[in-house]
Amino acid sequence: MKKFIIAFIALAITSSCNSSNDDISTPSQPVVNTTPILPTTVSDNLSGTLYNYKYSYYDGNKIKEIVQDNGVKYTYTYSGNNIIKEQTTFSGQSKLIKEFSYASSGMITSVKVTSNLTSPTTAIVYTKDIQILDNKHIKYDEYSPISGNVVSSVEAYFDNNGNLIKKVDGGIEINSTFDTKSNPFNNIMGYKILNMVEDSIGGLIGEGMAGSNNILTMNSATYTYIYNSNGYPTRMTSSSTGRITSYTYNK
Repeated sequence: MKKFIIAFIALAITSSCNSSNDDISTPSQPVVNTTPILPTTVSDNLSGTLYNYKYSYYDGNKIKEIVQDNGVKYTYTYSGNNIIKEQTTFSGQSKLIKEFSYASSGMITSVKVTSNLTSPTTAIVYTKDIQILDNKHIKYDEYSPISGNVVSSVEAYFDNNGNLIKKVDGGIEINSTFDTKSNPFNNIMGYKILNMVEDSIGGLIGEGMAGSNNILTMNSATYTYIYNSNGYPTRMTSSSTGRITSYTYNK
């Protein structure tokens, strides 16, 4: 009888331990969000007119489209990590297509433009060839997307961070300086380099958007910023135009 009781107690303890072990769960690893900091909305107040842009992505940091609140949409196509096409549509009609070609170095060698800005049925087509003099110096002819004619010759100079520090456009020299903070568009795959050869990408005038940092001065014009805790600007103000641009991010 005594052996039976001891055996029963041992069985009960074993069952209890097994039950307790079943209740102890292995701590799960915290989910780490590896998505980089990306802009989700941009509000651009220019001369009293407010333009709002909403950004959407796929595969992490590849830009899918930018939608303006007036219905204009900018859609992007990739080949690998390079953006090879930006298409601008309004009310379902294609207005402007920019197709980008690249050198093995990753720099843009040409931009083919198909413009239906003046007519939905008759397109103006031209190709802007980029002369890469070195990785900090390019030269090209600028065209009008309205007429398709050359309007000026451009030489552009960049620093080690890709910032446009000097531009000679039709004989007019523009010199710029930059901060050391992060450009809002830094982490969009293949996006910033488009601004090295185009003045307007995604509906925004490309003042200093080609490089890693934010423009502080452009000739006599100055730009001031409010930054978030991650070092990205949440607000930019231009002294020359009064333009105010606000940025929100995914985190």
